[in-house]
Amino acid sequence: MTASRSSLQIYAGLIGFCLITLGLGRYLDSQGVANLRQFGWDGVGLVALGTVGVWLAPRTGFADLLDRRVTNWQRLGRPLVVGLLFALADVLVFVWVIHPEPVTALLPFMQPFPYSILLYGSGALYVDVLYRLLPIPVLMWLIGRYALTNPRHTGLFWLLAGLSSLVEPLEQLITDSPALIAYSFASGYLMNLLQAYFFRKYGFLAGLMIRLGHYALWHVGFGLWVELRL
Repeated sequence: MTASRSSLQIYAGLIGFCLITLGLGRYLDSQGVANLRQFGWDGVGLVALGTVGVWLAPRTGFADLLDRRVTNWQRLGRPLVVGLLFALADVLVFVWVIHPEPVTALLPFMQPFPYSILLYGSGALYVDVLYRLLPIPVLMWLIGRYALTNPRHTGLFWLLAGLSSLVEPLEQLITDSPALIAYSFASGYLMNLLQAYFFRKYGFLAGLMIRLGHYALWHVGFGLWVELRL
């Protein structure tokens, strides 16, 4: 099975989205917008390299980006709801436990709206290429083909999914208290693992939609709420 032409065209559109984010970020920076985070050429380059993962994914047992056997609810709706639920939990923990006092400025994980839509949309894509779209299919293809003679090996997928899902929660671990350490690691690991599962079963867009749902509420929606109250 190979990646369809439509899937490659959709992914090319995602690369274009990142280029728009880069251009707008540079423009806003030139206009003196303070504390602006930018999406750089290195991010665009990594996302473009993700085309290799799109091409290899169907060859290693993953659903194609636009697999006809997958419904739009499975590909887009269900994972979006999952991501929103993870984000809702994070927002509640933040405002009830980590930062119960009123928020009086945009926090480091927030950016001005509507630029935040572009930045965190591109950021979600970057993270999913880095942690899933490139490493899992590429390693499955290499290890499966040359060591196991089966690039679709289910056990190999779960091993790689489990290991790759550790990286982000360990990098972003909240260490304020034992309870927050447990929550931060458990929620981060479970979300990453679910993304890998949705990616394999329903295609890359399904895994990405979980992160987009999370970012839509945690970064964009929460940030807009703070901006409106300033």
